[in-house]
Amino acid sequence: MRVSARIALLSLILFSLGTSSAFAQVDIPPLSVKTELPLYDQGDTVVFKGHVKNLDANNMIDLTVRVVGPLVNGTSSNILQVKQITPQLNGDYEGFFIVSGPLWKTKGDYRILVNYGPQKADTTFFFNGGTGASVIDTPPPPPPPKCGPGEVLQNNVCVPFTQPPPQCGTGTVYDPVSKTCVVAQPVQCPPGQILSGGICVDEPPKPIDKPVVCGPGTVPNEQGICVPAPKADDKGGCLIATAAFGSELAPQVQILREVRDNVLLSTHSGTGFMSAFNAVYYSFSPTVADWERDSPVFKELVKTAITPMLSTLSILNYVDIDSEGQMLGYGIGIILLNIGMYFVVPAVVIIKVRGLLQKRRL
Repeated sequence: MRVSARIALLSLILFSLGTSSAFAQVDIPPLSVKTELPLYDQGDTVVFKGHVKNLDANNMIDLTVRVVGPLVNGTSSNILQVKQITPQLNGDYEGFFIVSGPLWKTKGDYRILVNYGPQKADTTFFFNGGTGASVIDTPPPPPPPKCGPGEVLQNNVCVPFTQPPPQCGTGTVYDPVSKTCVVAQPVQCPPGQILSGGICVDEPPKPIDKPVVCGPGTVPNEQGICVPAPKADDKGGCLIATAAFGSELAPQVQILREVRDNVLLSTHSGTGFMSAFNAVYYSFSPTVADWERDSPVFKELVKTAITPMLSTLSILNYVDIDSEGQMLGYGIGIILLNIGMYFVVPAVVIIKVRGLLQKRRL
C-alpha cells in the first residue's frame, strides 16, 4: 500500500472518533449528507451517508447523487459521478465511490449533491490530486444487503420495521385500530376512589374531628374555643356602656366587645376571668343601665367615669398575645393601671389638697 493510502487509513481512524456523532444527530434537517473523511487521496473510497427525514413509505423514490468538481469559486459544472440510491424505510441511506480514473486528476474541493424530490443537500471534501490512473489499493466495501418489504437495515442486518406511534396531544390517545389520535374518554372512578395522575386511587381517609371538651360553665364556639356559657338574662352585651353611649354600635362599645371576643376569650386565663367577671357584672349592670336611662345626669357621670377605663382596655387590641403568660402580664398591667387612675391618683390628690388646706389654716 502506498504512503498516501496509509496516511488516509490513519486519518480514517483518527477522524472516525470525531465524526461518529455526525450521523447520530437528533435535530436533523429534512435531507442530509456527510462524508466519513474531509480529505481523500487517489484510489481511496469515499463513503457518504445521510438521512431523509420525511420519507413517504407508500411512494418510495430513489435519491439522485452527483459528484462535481473541482470547484472554482465554489461552483462546478463538471459531473464526475451519478448514482441512484434507494433509502431504507427509516430514512437512512449510504453509498460510496472511488476517486480514481482519468476524471480524478486535479487537486481541490469537490462536492456531493443529493436530490430527493424537491429536497436538496450537499457536502464538500478535498481531493489531493492524482495521475488519472485507475488505481484501487483496497477493495470497495460490500454493498449493503437488500431488505424486503417491511424490513429495515440495522447493523448490516435486515430486521422487521415497526412504525412508532405518533405523539398525541393533550386530551388525546393513540388508537391502534385506526392508527390515529382520538379524543381520550374521561376516566370514571368507582365510589371510594379519586382520579390522580390519570389513574384511580383509593380516596384518603377523612380526618375525624374530635369534639372539644370544655369545663363547667363554658361551651365551645365556632372556632373550637371554650367561652363562658350564655345565661338566661345574658344577651352578651355591655349593658352599662351601651346605656351610657346610647347604642351597641357606638365605637366605645365596639372596643369592649373586640377586647372580650378577640383577646380575653382566646386564652384559658382570659376565659376564666370573663366567667368570674360576668357572674359579678350581670348581677348589678341591668340596674345601673336602668338608672342611666332614667337620669341623663347620672348617664353623663357614668360615661365620664368609664372613659379612662376604655382607653386602657383598647391597648389590648394593639398587642400580640400568643401565650397564657402574656395574657396574665398584660391583664395584670391593665388592672394596676386602672387602680392607679381610679384610686391611687384621687387619693394622692386628696392628700395634697388636705395638706394645702391645713397649711392655710396655720
